Amino acid sequence: MKTKIFMVDDDVELTIEVGKLLKKQGYEFESVNSIAEANDEWQNYQPNIILLDLRLPDGEGTEFLHTVKSTLPEIPVVMMSGHGQIHHAVEAMLKGAENFLTKPVEPDHLLLVLEKMVERQRLLSRSRVLELEVADKPKMIIGASKAMQDLVDVCHRAAQSNSTILVNGDTGTGKHLIAHFIHQNSPRKEFPFVYVNCATLSESLLESDLFGHEKGAFTGAHAAKAGRVEVAEGGTLFLDEIGEIPIALQAKILHFIEYGEFQRVGSTVNRSADTRIISATNRNLEAEVKEGNFREDLFYRLNVIQVRIPPLRERREDISPLLDYFIEKYSLQLGKPSQQLADSTRGKLQNYSWPGNIRELENSIERAVVLSTSRVLGDADFPFLGRPVDSAVSDLFNPRPLQEAVNEFKRRFIMELLQQTSGNQTEAARVLDIQRTYLNRLIKELNVKDEG
Repeated sequence: MKTKIFMVDDDVELTIEVGKLLKKQGYEFESVNSIAEANDEWQNYQPNIILLDLRLPDGEGTEFLHTVKSTLPEIPVVMMSGHGQIHHAVEAMLKGAENFLTKPVEPDHLLLVLEKMVERQRLLSRSRVLELEVADKPKMIIGASKAMQDLVDVCHRAAQSNSTILVNGDTGTGKHLIAHFIHQNSPRKEFPFVYVNCATLSESLLESDLFGHEKGAFTGAHAAKAGRVEVAEGGTLFLDEIGEIPIALQAKILHFIEYGEFQRVGSTVNRSADTRIISATNRNLEAEVKEGNFREDLFYRLNVIQVRIPPLRERREDISPLLDYFIEKYSLQLGKPSQQLADSTRGKLQNYSWPGNIRELENSIERAVVLSTSRVLGDADFPFLGRPVDSAVSDLFNPRPLQEAVNEFKRRFIMELLQQTSGNQTEAARVLDIQRTYLNRLIKELNVKDEG
């Protein structure tokens, strides 16, 4: 994204000259010739840096400097003046200017000043993003609702034990974040936190990934390799999508949980690791046990402590802080001035069902911040707000066989999601927390048509 320079100067020839210079160097450039014009234009332009003349036809440049600094203090302002007295520079710096240049402006010096400011902004923005992620990540977990406060209380207490923990929650509720939160609040926090998505690998590859393999154990095994249970020694192994593990491998995981022992693929030597297991699923494992898809003994070993993450629809008071968090996050990442939500839009977003939970909310905010040309995000920035919901689903409740109704709901849900992601199946699969190949199969089986 190009850096946007906004110049306020009544010397028209100078603004044309500076504009040509900066555009040649890859900057975007806009100029006005008075404080009145500047007041009308600067926020719409959303500049990254402002060049401001000290004396203008309708007032002192420091007046506009005060306006900028009281509205968006993070935007650097460079004052310029043909009157090179030291006291002018001192006065401008005291009022918030980042630099002071004397006229005639030396092109190379101007470019150097701007280059340093751009780099400083880039580093500051990156630093603020990292600080925001570190400092505010708990907010994505904790929230203000009683449901989330109760959840965090359970997580704090569970973190102090070595018991296995099963995290349940709808797609996109943040199961990975909860698992990491438990690890970070446990005595194991100085040791590794290792993540495995059990749905992404075949049975043979998953066993090798978890328990490691010996040289020559299978084609391509040119060297021995430690598995993730060994890599996580002393720390936590997080098994996401635990319900996808094949029955045969479930027995080996159960043995490891009970005895801390395992064998690498291609070996008969017993190894051991002190690794705490946290697992997660959005499936009903009790139902899977009844259907014979999941071992009952493994379910009980995984489910010593159960943590359920409530979906956003059950904790709507957390939606507004999450909206603000993600707006700030993506504004910083994109180097945009902080954007705001229109009050009416905020209300609609708080009442929206958010079937994809935090993941869907984050994706929606990212899209809005990237595409919006205004500092205020409104209904138009969230296309799904304009689509009627009741009329789209009312006929789902017509009497019919259960499986037929379920398939119809799946079809419409996927169709709606594809509209929200502009037909991007990779993004839709990420929101649904399934593999793209599986989504593609569902689209064919359910005869889903992308009407977006």
